[in-house]
Amino acid sequence: MSFRRVHGVRKLQPAISRDDAAESEHYGKMVFACGGAIMIFFFNGVVEAHSAVLLPCLQEPDSPIQITKDQETWIASLGIFAAPLSAILCGPFVDYFGRKVVIQCYFLTSALGYGIIAAATSVIHLYIGRILCSLGVGFEVAGIVYIAEVCTKRQRSLCMSLSYSTFTAGILFTYVVGAALPWNLGSALYALLCLLLFLYEWFTPESPPWLVKKGRSDRAVAELQRLGRTETAIAEEIKVLRLTCQEESNQRVEWHTFLQPTVWKPFLIIALFHFLQAATGMYDLLYYTVDFIDQLRTDYDSFKVSMGLAIGRFLMTSTVGSFFTTKVPRKLATAISGFSMGGTLLVAAYYEYLFDGVAPGQRPYTWLPILAVFASVMVSCAGVLHLPWMMSGEVFPLNVRGAMGGAVFFVGSWAMFVFLKYYIFFMETFKVTGTLLLCAAASIVTGLFGVFVLTETQNKTLQEVEDSYRRKPRKEIDVEKTGL
Repeated sequence: MSFRRVHGVRKLQPAISRDDAAESEHYGKMVFACGGAIMIFFFNGVVEAHSAVLLPCLQEPDSPIQITKDQETWIASLGIFAAPLSAILCGPFVDYFGRKVVIQCYFLTSALGYGIIAAATSVIHLYIGRILCSLGVGFEVAGIVYIAEVCTKRQRSLCMSLSYSTFTAGILFTYVVGAALPWNLGSALYALLCLLLFLYEWFTPESPPWLVKKGRSDRAVAELQRLGRTETAIAEEIKVLRLTCQEESNQRVEWHTFLQPTVWKPFLIIALFHFLQAATGMYDLLYYTVDFIDQLRTDYDSFKVSMGLAIGRFLMTSTVGSFFTTKVPRKLATAISGFSMGGTLLVAAYYEYLFDGVAPGQRPYTWLPILAVFASVMVSCAGVLHLPWMMSGEVFPLNVRGAMGGAVFFVGSWAMFVFLKYYIFFMETFKVTGTLLLCAAASIVTGLFGVFVLTETQNKTLQEVEDSYRRKPRKEIDVEKTGL
């Protein structure tokens, strides 16, 4: 550890060499620690794709549970219905009980929800199961916060990228299971896997920043050792965490805490990002994939196209999407993704406008709207699909990170619910052409938002991101006076 003098006081300055820093980043241990948190994203993918597989099965004449059009929208939208509530509860729970406990709550709640769906004999049972699964979705906040806190600066973007590749893998897995198993057996399989992951979490380390915040520095040191940090890196990290916690302990979390620019600015920015994301229609396409493809009135098999979309989304997120989330600045990734989505959706809308009155069998180039929608889904993986959720764990101060992460998740999940519930309304009112135009406009606005409004967090420490919201640079701390 070394010090340098700034404006008459000494400032803490890392004394870790490049080799020491590289040695302190043990990726195998990091992946093991984040395994449960990452699998939250996998099962959120399952929740979001489940209705796209489940609804066509329930529409079959010989289905044991018969549903109406209105019940379809409820089954789909209830997959996110309770997430705002659990997201709000998740914040205080994460800060009080710790990150691991809430991650375990996710898997236990999801296992119960899928178990009820597997045993369902009426639409009410399906409602209850979907609500419980959506209750678990809100606990994603714990996974985001956990990953942000246990990873180093370089590991964080990689692990977040891996998380969202896992999310699309969950979507693909749902289609594979839906093709191989009846919907009730598939739901039973999801319940079993969630129970196994609940047990897995017993063996992962707790978040070191949370432990230091709770005054358990010795335990935090032990957990950092489990994460593969070197002694030098651990000493540096513990000192920085103590300084941060000491500063925040002098500022108790009261109502005026949330009026600080380091809190309300990122909240407004990320909340608006969530709303614009939902307005692009990407979740409507995800939850109603088969029905949406049918609305394009082509000769292609809608389930096969849906499977192709799931495979393409997974491959795109794992390759190009991974590159964009780990290497490309957030603002640039959002702009490229948003503008590209808007352009491809405009192509699909123009095609539907030209051949609005033409029967499906007589339409030329029916592959064109399929290709345009497919391209829109692919380019969303470069930024808009993942960044609002990812960035909620990067932009808030430690003392309110859990609470504010839950607050922006509340906004994002309610925006999703509203757009999902009114999917049929939009299709009946504006038809497929008008709906595509609205989604294209929202995508272009999202691209502009990325250019002019969004905060840049790529390759920055959490402290650097927090400092970017301050009106004035914070006062330097005399490390010698702290006695740390």
